[in-house]
Amino acid sequence: MSPIPSVKLNSGYDFPLIGYGTCSGEGDFEQAYESARYALECGYRHFDTAHVYATEEALGNAIKDSNVDRKDIFITTKLWNEFHEPQHVRPALDISRKYLQTDYIDLYLMHWPLSFAFNGYEFSKMNTKVPMHIKPTHVPIIDTWSTMEKLAKAGVVRSIGVSNFTIPMLEELLSQCEIPPAVNQIEIHPNFPQEELLAFCGSKDIIVTAFWPLGNSGLMKQTLKVLDEPLVHEIAIKYNKTPVQVLLNWGVNRGYAVIPKSVTPSRIKDNLVYFKMDQKDVDAITEVGLKAKSRLL
Repeated sequence: MSPIPSVKLNSGYDFPLIGYGTCSGEGDFEQAYESARYALECGYRHFDTAHVYATEEALGNAIKDSNVDRKDIFITTKLWNEFHEPQHVRPALDISRKYLQTDYIDLYLMHWPLSFAFNGYEFSKMNTKVPMHIKPTHVPIIDTWSTMEKLAKAGVVRSIGVSNFTIPMLEELLSQCEIPPAVNQIEIHPNFPQEELLAFCGSKDIIVTAFWPLGNSGLMKQTLKVLDEPLVHEIAIKYNKTPVQVLLNWGVNRGYAVIPKSVTPSRIKDNLVYFKMDQKDVDAITEVGLKAKSRLL
């Protein structure tokens, strides 16, 4: 099996391009723990979580109970929308560090470019609804970001980034910030290739991470029929890989990270496979999406 490729973030740290996503939406601690433990055994070294997923503690326990050195693991977690006011940013991070049982976070993302009213740090008090259905409080993004920059300077996070940011949002942030975002985590899959945003991020040395890289959110009860595309099956036969492996590597071959999620051991293992694809095959899958764009979020 080919080693999983990494890229260098603008902060100087290596970033594995296939990671394990922990956003299950099921709130099952034991399941999240066992799945993360198995992912570590399979060789995953990039883990994506968030305070709002309620999987940080399970992931932290799995890492602690593994025989993998912390320095060999890349952990991404995220600042939830209720914690955008500057005085809430560091306490929110410290809660995540406590759950994850780590002195530092490799990558800390602003989960959404909008803020909610603060109701407390306890998960039971947090508003975890789809952000578009909640009235925002309009904390300026740069105010939150400037506080995140202080975290990076203090060494409690190594890299900072954003999630769900559009080009205009990135342009505004880049015009105001001191430390540019290292990563923008966004929805990308063959039915939503995000060509323009991907190119913009590349031009600004911002690495992209694709959530829902298979067109299946697992949270919103929506699934796109990406895996049913005849072209994907043809390419899978060509490389002697599964359609899922083709779609994940379509993303990696385009230069961004993918963070598939699964609690099924066989799928967790199969998702951690990298192979080089011919550019014509990458382009062909992209063309399918450009002709029938559809998004989940």
